[in-house]
Amino acid sequence: MSNTSSGYRIKFISGELAGRIFSIPDSGILIGRARNADIRPGGSDIAMEHISLLPQKNSVLLHSEGNEGAWVNGKKLSGGKEQLLTPGDDVRIGKELTFILESDEKAVRLNTSSVPDVSEDATEEITEDGTHEKPEDGDCTRYASAAELADLRKYSLNEKRRRRTVLITGFFLFLFIIAGAFFYTELQQENPITWPGEVSGKYNDGEFRTEIEPGGKCLVYYPRCPATIVKTDQNNCEILTALGKNLDVPFHLVFTVNTLPDGFHIRRKESFEQWRKKVSEQNGFAFLDEPRQDFYRPLENGIPYYRIKYTRQDKKIRWQGYASYMRYYDKELVLLREVPANHFWRSDRVLQRFGAFVVAPVMVSRYMEIPEIQMKESSTHLLQRVSLELRKNIAIAVWADLDLMLRTLMIRAYETQDQVLISAVLPLWLEFRDKQQVWYSRNCLAYQTCKASGNMEEMSRIIDECLRRFPSPDDHRHVKIMKNIWTLEDD
Repeated sequence: MSNTSSGYRIKFISGELAGRIFSIPDSGILIGRARNADIRPGGSDIAMEHISLLPQKNSVLLHSEGNEGAWVNGKKLSGGKEQLLTPGDDVRIGKELTFILESDEKAVRLNTSSVPDVSEDATEEITEDGTHEKPEDGDCTRYASAAELADLRKYSLNEKRRRRTVLITGFFLFLFIIAGAFFYTELQQENPITWPGEVSGKYNDGEFRTEIEPGGKCLVYYPRCPATIVKTDQNNCEILTALGKNLDVPFHLVFTVNTLPDGFHIRRKESFEQWRKKVSEQNGFAFLDEPRQDFYRPLENGIPYYRIKYTRQDKKIRWQGYASYMRYYDKELVLLREVPANHFWRSDRVLQRFGAFVVAPVMVSRYMEIPEIQMKESSTHLLQRVSLELRKNIAIAVWADLDLMLRTLMIRAYETQDQVLISAVLPLWLEFRDKQQVWYSRNCLAYQTCKASGNMEEMSRIIDECLRRFPSPDDHRHVKIMKNIWTLEDD
């Protein structure tokens, strides 16, 4: 690397280099696993020559080498492409190695200054016969003898050696002290970070309880400490507290509930994409991976939600964490769980283990996904059909129709707040859910019995039958069947 700084630097916020800062010289830098690379992270997801950064007049040019590509501010940059970066832009290469471009205000250009080499012989003015040359009139300078000059040279040389020894010793002593302090601090730091009370078993958690809709009961839980700040506004809350046995990592939670204008007609995936686009453009969110679907309360059908890793910058702190996105009728529920980006590397475990959100069983039983299409029959006719079928044993052939009819009726009832229709359809919806769960529980027990006896043919039949009954990946029972999990307890 050249010694001349360009005035830019990169700061790694995640991955194996998290917390490291590198100045960008005028000559640019190459990042990859090759020997000629200036920054060489490990990992098979990093190419030999992954990206290069070349300073421009008012920006830095990023060139994606080869075919690997990179992510700039959450958007994919294909291999071989280029993009100009400005301070504040974040770049991810590989699975999680992420850095931010910053202005280097302390950058200085290292210019070599020529210093005249003053020879000790310049002080010497001796004639050929060894006598002192007579000074000019008015000059009171006394010239040294040859013996005196030899002693002076010896003394000067010894002084230089002494000063050099003192400087070298002091420098290494300073490095030793700094290294000792660093390793002492690192050893004292908890890694990975734990939830307060997780080690001791003595939890002191606080709760924010709310009811989104009648029956939509849920809560946000958080560790309480002397410095905890909680702000609430109807169904929304913002909590600032701390993680770790030493309470040394700031922990920020934000829970918001928004009513969508077209909430009864737009599906969860579509509204999630709209939310992600909005916070990226308006709030500076940079998403670090693709969303993963998980479930709250995975007993029975569960409530599906999207979880995605992100980073964002507020006025003072760059945060990194997980966003959880779920729907409940025409509402969108978003939970942000975040820590300062420089602490994320040791906080990731606790953020994934403790979701900080719980839904009540009644909320699960009333939950429904917005259907792609709705039936056009009258509500009265649909109620009659549903009531008739529920009196029967519910044949497989009508399960999908029953589900669609009930969801159509539920949407009509809650969209218009028709209390008469709500009181008529809600019991039918809950009855349908109960019959589904009873049938599923019986087949789980039957599968376990067949497995114990080695009846492979009957096991295959049960799997096929269950998949026909629960075809949607938005139902946690479908997920458990696909994973060949046949227990009834929470997995």
